[in-house]
Amino acid sequence: MAWDRQYHCNLWDWEGTTMDAAEKERIIAQIICGDISATIITKDNKPLSLLLRPPTAREQAKAAAVYSVEYQRAIIKGLLDENDTISDMISFGKWSDKKEKEIEGLQKDIHNIRRGILDFLFNKTKLEKIRALLRRAESALFERLAERHHLLDKSAETYALICQQRYLISRITQKENDRLLWATKEDFENFDDIGIIIQLCEFFFMRSHVPNKVIRELARSQQWRVYWEIAKNTNYLFDGPVSLWTWNQRELAYWSTIYDSVYEAYERPSKDIIADDDLLDSWFIRQGEKGDNKTQIDTTAQSRKNGRNEEFIMADKEGAKQVYNMNDPGSRAKIKARQKLLQKHDTIREQDMPDSQQEMRTQLAGMRRKHVKDISHR
Repeated sequence: MAWDRQYHCNLWDWEGTTMDAAEKERIIAQIICGDISATIITKDNKPLSLLLRPPTAREQAKAAAVYSVEYQRAIIKGLLDENDTISDMISFGKWSDKKEKEIEGLQKDIHNIRRGILDFLFNKTKLEKIRALLRRAESALFERLAERHHLLDKSAETYALICQQRYLISRITQKENDRLLWATKEDFENFDDIGIIIQLCEFFFMRSHVPNKVIRELARSQQWRVYWEIAKNTNYLFDGPVSLWTWNQRELAYWSTIYDSVYEAYERPSKDIIADDDLLDSWFIRQGEKGDNKTQIDTTAQSRKNGRNEEFIMADKEGAKQVYNMNDPGSRAKIKARQKLLQKHDTIREQDMPDSQQEMRTQLAGMRRKHVKDISHR
């Protein structure tokens, strides 16, 4: 059995583009349906339209069993597992410990960049530079992982995985008349156009997967949220139990629950952050750190309690306008009052600012009320 891997681009290619409402509805409809239409090329260079339906629970269990059996057979035949394969590649000079460390380093760099990107929310110039740096780091990591993955093509795990995938393809591929392309196991094993099987595996296990970026945009879209809110009240979303949902269905439901938690968060991020995957990922990381370090939360809360109710944010000109618009009408009125006063005087003390004067008068009135109350209780 030939089992060379081939890699092709994803069917869903919207990198850097924005979907309109009609396109979102179309993709949502395809995800809800679950079936995958695949047009492949035969060895006679003719197009062939087929349908890939979601596997049943029994077929999934059988596929898992196929993997286990074929993995053991591969080991008996002399194929190495992934760890031993990498060790051999290092010995042959095709891979190195340095490259392994580079992968670990890139993963840490990506995490740190993601964590820090939220600091530049109001500095658009620096934000885009940091975002570009993040994309370069992700690209470098992808190249390293792809190189490492290619070396594992002849490992026992890869062989077993291909056998598992081909078993599923043999059970879920239908012709346009809804009949199976291969009625029996023997029909599949005797099939002489291996190219069709390879293309079908690529369609079902790789190219049919909607990219994470698109899934997230759909999960927060109005087009999908209507379905999602109704489903939460009716307890019905896709056909069958979760175990029978397709990869795209599970991913869309997963991210829908994630965005629910974001919308309901006590410290809910702004719309700009929610709509930006990079910024929201940064917010996720920081929220996780808060949960892991309660002492830090307590210290921060105490410092805010004892200080003024203000937050200073570094921003460029465009970001400054965005920060200004975040203030409520009362705060914007205070800012304008300060600006007018500063136009009349070159320098002015903080305590002489209008809002500072008002704050001190309020504190003084509170102290007087407390003094009167204490006297009345003597």
